[in-house]
Amino acid sequence: MDFQNSLENQHIETRKKPHFGFFMLFAVSVSLNFYFLFFDGKNTVEIADAISQEKESANLVESQVGGLEPEEIILPEKVIPKTPTIQPVAFSMSEANNIGDQAVQSLEFKVRNSLNYTVCKILSRKDGCAALSAHLGRLMSWFFDVNRNIRNDDSMKVIYQKLEGPEQFKILKLSYKSQRFGKTFVANFFDGLSQSGYFDLEGNDIAHRIVESQSPMRTYTEITSLPGDFRKGVAGHSGTDFKAPVGTPVYSGFEGKVTRANWNTRANGYCVEVDHPKKGIKTLYLHLSRVLVKRGQTIKAGQQIAESGNTGRTFAPHLHYEIQHRKNKGRIYSPFKSKHHKHYTRKIPASHLEQFQKIVKHYDSLLKQS
Repeated sequence: MDFQNSLENQHIETRKKPHFGFFMLFAVSVSLNFYFLFFDGKNTVEIADAISQEKESANLVESQVGGLEPEEIILPEKVIPKTPTIQPVAFSMSEANNIGDQAVQSLEFKVRNSLNYTVCKILSRKDGCAALSAHLGRLMSWFFDVNRNIRNDDSMKVIYQKLEGPEQFKILKLSYKSQRFGKTFVANFFDGLSQSGYFDLEGNDIAHRIVESQSPMRTYTEITSLPGDFRKGVAGHSGTDFKAPVGTPVYSGFEGKVTRANWNTRANGYCVEVDHPKKGIKTLYLHLSRVLVKRGQTIKAGQQIAESGNTGRTFAPHLHYEIQHRKNKGRIYSPFKSKHHKHYTRKIPASHLEQFQKIVKHYDSLLKQS
């Protein structure tokens, strides 16, 4: 998800062309020099040198300004307008800071213009700045609307691992201080349960989960993508990806009729499409290892229709679950933000809280070390 490069609902100060300011600066400088000539005993040679230096300085800046756009102009230090700053933290983690097989890296910065814009001012496109900002935005989207509620000078701290493969990054801890809401949002990755996830400091799940009777998967490792997410080589992701081992049961959350099976297998792999007239939607299930229904078959809510897999255009086993408007396939719904699914959040049980708190302390120590 490549977030917008401008913020909504707030005015961002723009820099004005500085020509008038330079003339004022030059006039003041000349006046001060004449003052020192008559009242401070300076000789005419010193005054001439001072005026010459002021002219050269003004001409130099004027020549720099001539070919630049307003946002690129470099102003003298005394007249620079106050703008949000970006504060990167150096990547200097030691081997002792490894979690699993991947070294941990950290970032700390203040937002300017947008999340994607800011991250890509710190990291290059080659280093995956767009993918990293997409991961951060996806986590933050559980808290608030990212495009509408980010503000200049909001601050973020994050530790993450860089991975091989299409996901590219795993966020371990995110801390976002919001001016809009007057609070700090925190997400900590924890895999001590049967299904890993992100939790706040009290052990509440950040992500929502679909109720079992309507969920396409009842057991999965984690959600690795949401509708609209960035995908390498794809403008925007159209479904929700449930990471799960090959062969995990896949269910239809609603009654309906199978309208397609195994179309465009090069991209989709084995796949199923189910029409739900009463709901006004269609649901799609892609990258399956096995299809258990046929075209034209009527199915019940909660019926198993397939097994998850790694077929088609994919780099790791998962289920791509997509909800489309019944008559407009370009209209995509999120299972967590639309009326079509009921959902809930988990809480870490008391038996695992001590383990979770140790993980959180370890994350915090890594941030302090950076």
